[in-house]
Amino acid sequence: MRNGKHCIPQHYLCYLHTRASVELIVCDIDYWDRYPVFVSEDKGGIYIQIGIIGVDNYAPSSPKTRQKIVYGRRWRVEPNLPTSEIIQTVFLALKKAREHEIRELFRFSHNGRITTPMNAHHDLPLIAQNADLVQDPSTEAEENLSFEQIQAQLRFLRYDGARLILKSLEKRTKSDHIEKDQWIVDIAMRRSPSSRLPEVQDQTLSFLLDALSMNAIYYELMAMFLRLSDQHVDEYFMYKNHARFSRNNSVMAIANLSFITRQTPDDDFSDTLKAVNYETDVTRVPQIFSGPLSAKLKTTLARFGPLSGVVPD
Repeated sequence: MRNGKHCIPQHYLCYLHTRASVELIVCDIDYWDRYPVFVSEDKGGIYIQIGIIGVDNYAPSSPKTRQKIVYGRRWRVEPNLPTSEIIQTVFLALKKAREHEIRELFRFSHNGRITTPMNAHHDLPLIAQNADLVQDPSTEAEENLSFEQIQAQLRFLRYDGARLILKSLEKRTKSDHIEKDQWIVDIAMRRSPSSRLPEVQDQTLSFLLDALSMNAIYYELMAMFLRLSDQHVDEYFMYKNHARFSRNNSVMAIANLSFITRQTPDDDFSDTLKAVNYETDVTRVPQIFSGPLSAKLKTTLARFGPLSGVVPD
């Protein structure tokens, strides 16, 4: 490599991980103490699980409130999974555990009560059976929303205790260079003493809307909060003290390293490598059982014609 070191790239290796070896990998991972990473095992095999330490998002706040630990879903780890993929599984699990939490911190004051419309606990079968009750009632008339009207609605919204204040609303009119009318929205986020997330700081959130409505603003704000959360994990997720997903890493340097470690081997070795990779792929093919899902999957796959790879029976 460019620094004079030698390596064996992971795609030339075979793996047989155990709970103990996965634990050693996780010992080299650091992020934030409020999100401990657990490695456990049951009859289904090894799994990774994220703990979340904090106050109950739905309990009344009190100085005497004890912190609570809850747990996210289980992320399975196959024994033949490369070490890098296990690290990335933890990375993704942390992002999703955080997303689950921050969706509960998007709070409206509604009819004298607090509601969290973006949370992940809604009854999806119930909603699907009553879809008309959750349709967006917005009309084109909402495009005439005034600055004051938007500001008034934002007063009912808090994110992790932070206030949201409309600072600027600008319309970009359709022209030769702009395909359609658009709105540039600037909203200030103001942290409060109750704010807990480190990325919730005094800052301005700016975004572009193709259609102006409060519904569009709410969804775009939620997308911005998710992005802030993901970027926090990107910057502070460490493996052996290296922030692999930080934007401080050079994209072109990573591309060059990938090129060097993935140069085409000679024909004999290439054939052996393909055979080993095929054996690994075979272990990952899902088993299809007779029933309505099996029929649906077979119909879907048939639409693509003959497929390479390993097609499930």
